[in-house]
Amino acid sequence: MFPFNRDKQFELPQEYALAREQCPVAPVKLWNGQQAWLLTRYKHYCEVLLDDRFSGEFAREDFPTVTEARKAIDKLERAFVGMDNPRHDHFRRMFTKEFTTKRMMALKPKVEALTDGLLDRMEDQGPPADLVAAIGIELPALVMCDLFGSPYEDHTYIAKCAAGRHGLGQSPEQAAQSARDLVEYCRQLIAEKEKNPADDMLSRVIEDQIRPGHLTREELADTCSMILRAGHDTTTNMIGLGTLLLLEHPEELEKLKADPALVHSAVEELLRFLTPVQFAPRRVALEDVEVDGSKIEAGDGIFAISASANRDPEEFPDPDRFDITRDASHHVTFGYGIHRCLGQQLARIELHVVFEKLFKRFPNLRLAVPLDEVPFKYDSQIYGLYRLPVAW
Repeated sequence: MFPFNRDKQFELPQEYALAREQCPVAPVKLWNGQQAWLLTRYKHYCEVLLDDRFSGEFAREDFPTVTEARKAIDKLERAFVGMDNPRHDHFRRMFTKEFTTKRMMALKPKVEALTDGLLDRMEDQGPPADLVAAIGIELPALVMCDLFGSPYEDHTYIAKCAAGRHGLGQSPEQAAQSARDLVEYCRQLIAEKEKNPADDMLSRVIEDQIRPGHLTREELADTCSMILRAGHDTTTNMIGLGTLLLLEHPEELEKLKADPALVHSAVEELLRFLTPVQFAPRRVALEDVEVDGSKIEAGDGIFAISASANRDPEEFPDPDRFDITRDASHHVTFGYGIHRCLGQQLARIELHVVFEKLFKRFPNLRLAVPLDEVPFKYDSQIYGLYRLPVAW
């Protein structure tokens, strides 16, 4: 039964490596008895995600999910993340200019200033500190609030809604309510921005897309919900996990301290090695298709496992070794094909800034508890840490 248990800190479920070696397109059963297939090798991952015989429409009744709660959420998803082309590109194009590399790089000084402020506060309060709470949650929230124009005091509510959507233990009713609550929050934010526009992404999209009639308010609320939860949750988890991984690999951390220019390759390797989104991308076969000798029938679900593709030895030699000098830039942590993450450059900038500054400010940063006492977030779609107690 899929999903497999992940309960050994940085290790992936052992079934992935076994499948890559023996049956890289592996059949599994889901909670509802649906037949699905795991893509565990990099080449099949890329091949299927570029193949329009596989649909990424969340609304389809046969679209694969890992829990009944996820099924309920998929039925409520209206943003382009759950669409095929041409609808996907139609809506995505309305937001791409907000996430260009140039616009994201223009945000870097702001990200640096916000990070400095959080590190100042952490230093002033003294050790021990919870790095997840002090930096991991706060920085992405501050950045998204600045970019999006949402009030900072709302970030706890946004994070709560995101966690309610992404958890694996919620009931379908609880998960659906979290999804509806976040969309409703976005409706209210849109109404406020229409009355009082500012220099932020939401105000610009209202002016460029809503007022000319290219986009409805409801469509914007759905997309707003997707961007807000993605911008808060995944980067939060990468900051906590990345810090811990570096602390647990002191030889790699020393390389980074000695040569700060390594931060770029280090971030790509952190993204490859950690891959926080656990069970995505997903697809469903629209017709019978053969992949690497396995006959996938129409209606079968597909889980293209990014974490497994990122540990494929054909693409990343000695893949279970964490090496910040490796060229891991072709990892698939942000997905592949048309659904590749829109906000990937912003995530990279935040991670670059954090790992440039954190160990410069706290060169003796260390765990404040034994590793076995660090609570990993195994019970969520987004793998991460609940807390990271540190001292210096």
